[in-house]
Amino acid sequence: MQNILRASKQAHGGSREDSCDIETALLRNRSVKEFGTSPVGMSVNYTAIGGTDWNFNTSISCSNITSSNFPQRKKNRHQNLPKCDAEYVKLENLEKINDSFPLFGSRDNCIRKNINTFCKTDLVVPNIVHFIWFGNLKFDFIYFVSMYSAFKHQNPCVIFVYYDILPSGEYWTLLLDVVPNIILVSVPSPSEISGRKIIYVQHKSDILRLLILKEYGGIYLDTDQLLLRSVDTFRNKDCTMGWAADFYFGSALILAKKQASFIRKWIESYSSYNPNLWGDNSVIMATKLSVKYPKLIHVERHYCSFYPDPKYLYNQNYKWSHSFSLHIYKQGSIQHVSALNFLSIRKLNTTLGAVFRYILFGNKELCL
Repeated sequence: MQNILRASKQAHGGSREDSCDIETALLRNRSVKEFGTSPVGMSVNYTAIGGTDWNFNTSISCSNITSSNFPQRKKNRHQNLPKCDAEYVKLENLEKINDSFPLFGSRDNCIRKNINTFCKTDLVVPNIVHFIWFGNLKFDFIYFVSMYSAFKHQNPCVIFVYYDILPSGEYWTLLLDVVPNIILVSVPSPSEISGRKIIYVQHKSDILRLLILKEYGGIYLDTDQLLLRSVDTFRNKDCTMGWAADFYFGSALILAKKQASFIRKWIESYSSYNPNLWGDNSVIMATKLSVKYPKLIHVERHYCSFYPDPKYLYNQNYKWSHSFSLHIYKQGSIQHVSALNFLSIRKLNTTLGAVFRYILFGNKELCL
């Protein structure tokens, strides 16, 4: 791993990468023996997003959007919710409802019926998005933007939110008002695996996301992962993951078909689970499995595709015109991102500010 990091610095002349566009991907196009011989680089979709002005000095007039006047917000909550009987499923259009949604269990037959009936596709990965919400956390602005970005840019058939404690608060209410195809799934967080107690809540999420993808297939997203464009280009591949800046896989975005062989082997690897090791069974194990079973997974080998280095998010701007998504890496920066809102991002001259404006306002430029 250290050899890889040294090679990365030498390829850049020791400087940080300021841009994640095609030219940068080509600059980094090299073989890395430790993780196979495929070249490092973005493999698909070179269509640029975000316009042509990347000086980050331009200011424009932005709509005065707040949580109370968000453009898609409805006066009365409007949800399409599945209603199942023994044989069939139908969507009920509910316009005047409160916070008491029908709650489904993680292996509820109604979920399968809903997917099979309304989410039919010619692609191997169904267009459904999965989020996991564990713990009594405050549902901050960043979580709203993350889930809204999936709805806006992926246009999924349905968004499942798996939770042990139901989210609440201003931004959760706003999300339910503007995203009509959320289905809440009540799940107990896993307490043990392979006879070993699970210590970290992150490990519980690591395990559950694999079980969900094995059961249903689809697109798993962490609640601090922002989609900048559709990931449909990967939906004809059995399983897709991407490199992070440390050259291990990121697990905040995973695409997989139902019963994908790579996901099944990953689950099997938990027979050697060690609860005291942070990433050994998650991102490190996925990276090792990709070397052992390269035909079972497609790897995006340029980290700017999904997981730019967190250094680029908070203190500078970089060109993300060819990225598919961005991981906020809220751990270690939670106080900073928790303070963000519709007002503060208007003049936030960093990558994070530009991306938030792009998702919510439709442009990345600074607001006057």
